[in-house]
Amino acid sequence: MTGESTTPSIWHGIPVSPGIQIGKLYIYDPAQTTISRRFIRRGEIEQEKTRLADAIAKAKESLLDLRGKVVQSLDEAHASIFDPQLMLLEDPLLLDRTYERIEQQQQNAAMAFTSVVQQFADQFASLTTDSYIAGRKVDIMDLGKRVSQLLASADPETTNSLQFTEDVIILASDMSPSDTAQMDHQHVKGFATELGGPTSHSAILAKALEIPCVVGLGRVLQDARPGQVAIIDGYEGQIVLDPDQRELARAKSRRRRHLAYERDLQKLRTLSAETVDGFRVELAANVELPIEIPHVLAHGAEGVGLFRTEFQYLERAGLPTEEDLFIVYKKVVESVAPHPVVFRTIDLGGDKFLSTLQTAREVNPFMGLRAIRLCLAHPGVFKTQLRALLRASAFGNARIMFPMISSVREVLQAKAILDEIRDDLRREGRPFNEEIQIGIMIEIPSAAVCADSLAREVDFFSIGTNDLIQYTLAVDRGNEQVASLYDPFHPAILRLIRTTIDAAHRQGIWVGLCGEIAANPLCALLLVGLGINELSMGALAIPEIKRLIRGIRLADARRICEEIYSLRTSSDIHAYVREAYRSIQRQRRKSPVVGTS
Repeated sequence: MTGESTTPSIWHGIPVSPGIQIGKLYIYDPAQTTISRRFIRRGEIEQEKTRLADAIAKAKESLLDLRGKVVQSLDEAHASIFDPQLMLLEDPLLLDRTYERIEQQQQNAAMAFTSVVQQFADQFASLTTDSYIAGRKVDIMDLGKRVSQLLASADPETTNSLQFTEDVIILASDMSPSDTAQMDHQHVKGFATELGGPTSHSAILAKALEIPCVVGLGRVLQDARPGQVAIIDGYEGQIVLDPDQRELARAKSRRRRHLAYERDLQKLRTLSAETVDGFRVELAANVELPIEIPHVLAHGAEGVGLFRTEFQYLERAGLPTEEDLFIVYKKVVESVAPHPVVFRTIDLGGDKFLSTLQTAREVNPFMGLRAIRLCLAHPGVFKTQLRALLRASAFGNARIMFPMISSVREVLQAKAILDEIRDDLRREGRPFNEEIQIGIMIEIPSAAVCADSLAREVDFFSIGTNDLIQYTLAVDRGNEQVASLYDPFHPAILRLIRTTIDAAHRQGIWVGLCGEIAANPLCALLLVGLGINELSMGALAIPEIKRLIRGIRLADARRICEEIYSLRTSSDIHAYVREAYRSIQRQRRKSPVVGTS
């Protein structure tokens, strides 16, 4: 397929959908709609407003058509990816701001609309603490492109066709959810992008369609050419251009091994994550939107350990109503039932609600008025969400979790508000689960240190290690100059985790962990030894972590934990755990996958 003299070019990115495929590249470079940016005469204002209204109506029609196609090819859950775009088209703030530009600044419809859409997109992109929400900028810009094409009299569904007569691997700068939904799923064997993240809607669709996908490759297009032979590896997160015979043989061999390995893992899907000597760990998934639930259940999740509720507040100009939230929460608990869903209450800063809450800007919003602090400062917003959550608890196993807790006082305040709402719902005759579990996130060092006091007030803990590591080590992992200091094996982190778990168990409550380290086999090995009750992670990691747990003894994991607390450096701890893990792997190879015979 390629000449021996060609030197392979290997590009590394983020793996988001597994699989290995070999094929010819199709360079997707969508034609940019030329936006006519001009100022208009006053007599043209009404004409431009009419043109915009017509374009928005046609955009809504095309989105509904695309949504219907996704329902047919996948399901209703994945089709709901386009609901935020449809809602944005009906958002009065979007239209009012656009009309204002047309009327007051005398901008033409295209110029006014694209400017307002860019403002909306930038608001999402500024949410650097949550890559999922920040990634919605792509969806918003996709909507802006759709309306701009219609204003320019172009058909958004035919301008950039992704239909093929042969198998291809698509390479692009980025892919919108519309692009992904419209591509020829029969002939597209994989796609990769220079930009993007693992929680983009395109990535979610790729997983659902079981198409290998790699994102965040960097400037790979400068090396690529149409028709070039390429290997896409959705396991390692790389793409190989002009592979030689050695690379091709390696890819084919790895594909065979992975397929066999995945068949083994699938046998574990309905089995529990239980050690050889009977210690059971619940494996749950981190979820942002209901569309992900079929995917996480298919990978053996025993519930949702973290449902992020922020998106419902950011997909619209104003605050959502109780009914808006209730509909979403009810759908989630019904989809996951009888398994539990842990809903994390709003984890946003006041800087994202400036227009509604009149909150002052902060120099350091990540340590300011955010999460539980924002909710306690604005109890009206908090009560609306809690009412919706309690009402949804009548339809499934809902649990409520408060984020960014730093003291017992905050927990008592939040519980007092919750008790008020319980009383209100009883008086109104609205059903809810009287025994609903209430928990908190342990993600601030003060909470871990005071875990014994906090454990007396709640039904469970969930350790949020992403923030716990950053706050404890004073490391911004998004800062390349210090990102290497972000270390889950740091002795201080492991001691705080142990303190938290021990405090929870002394009070008879369960403790989970929903940070990224839950998906790391080395960390999971330690967490089992520390007695963790639940691990929540991305769905793709669940089968491997389940396989690990079913192949170890709790007694051995505990012994490993006792050994590491005598080590002084994170490098020594990491090396010791890595060797212990390898020893377990060697033992596993001598016998079939535990629980599959």
